[in-house]
Amino acid sequence: MNRICSKFFAAVTVSFMAAAPTFAASQDPYFLPDEFLAAETEYLETYPELQKVMDVMIDTSKQQLDNPEQEILHNRVCAALVYQMTGNGELSANDRRLALAGDLLHNIAKEDPEAVLTDPAQMSRADALITQLQQAGHFSQSPKFWTDTSVLANPGIGKTRSLVHHVTGALTVGDLLEEIGGFTPEDIQKVQVAVAQHSTGYWYFRNSIDDAAERDGAWEVVFPEPDNDIAKYVHDADLISQFVPESVIPDGAKWRVLAKNRWGATNPQEEGHIVYYVFMRLFDEAKTEAGRELALERWEQIAPALVELMGLQPGQDPIKELGVPAVFAK
Repeated sequence: MNRICSKFFAAVTVSFMAAAPTFAASQDPYFLPDEFLAAETEYLETYPELQKVMDVMIDTSKQQLDNPEQEILHNRVCAALVYQMTGNGELSANDRRLALAGDLLHNIAKEDPEAVLTDPAQMSRADALITQLQQAGHFSQSPKFWTDTSVLANPGIGKTRSLVHHVTGALTVGDLLEEIGGFTPEDIQKVQVAVAQHSTGYWYFRNSIDDAAERDGAWEVVFPEPDNDIAKYVHDADLISQFVPESVIPDGAKWRVLAKNRWGATNPQEEGHIVYYVFMRLFDEAKTEAGRELALERWEQIAPALVELMGLQPGQDPIKELGVPAVFAK
């Protein structure tokens, strides 16, 4: 009789499990290449609490953007890259978790129309946060950072989210991680510092700061250098994520569109020339050995294709043959 009951209850349990709904994770509807999906699956198994961070990132992207797919893809690729790069044991398990959270959230304020430093309330909060972090010993390698708030009040800088989202993002990250839970105040501060230091790899952003402020070196007020291992890895993952051949090489790819729309390229040769120069300089911005290795690996994939796009022969140096693109020549 007991065996009959056991079989009955087992059958009922299996039937219930088969009928129970399967709840998809928030990221499941969105594409991620297999090389990154494997890393994402592994780190979410290792740090299941990061699913809440993923959920917040995706929900925020959906609220901020009509078409959030590319932003979600970028943030997931960055997190997967930081997981791959930190497999060397250089970071403790908790610091690795914080680097993952930092890359998932590094762009969290970039598309928020209210996240600008020309807004007095935002500026006041940002000033309080940066002062607090400085007093805790951070940003010591960037002595000019946050020393002249008139630069940040310049609308060409403080109102341009791509130039200040690292600061406003640090504010938002603090709010979100406190709400999510599972992060100590020290953890939150480490992630805030990493987000605040993540975007200095973009040399043309630094030029944009100097141009808007009309003086050389003004960027040092706005962009602090990564000065700890978590921040360096978060920075490098964001940098290396740009070196994806599909985003660089094909007609209509992200970087070729930027070459046209941002830097004035008028034909495929000019697109290739501009993109080659941009990436040649980005290549030198990596802060970690793992980042440098990945940058080289991907540069060796995209550089020959860009040389071909310019109509040059393999092995020819585009800068020697064509010079610096006019838009960047000063």
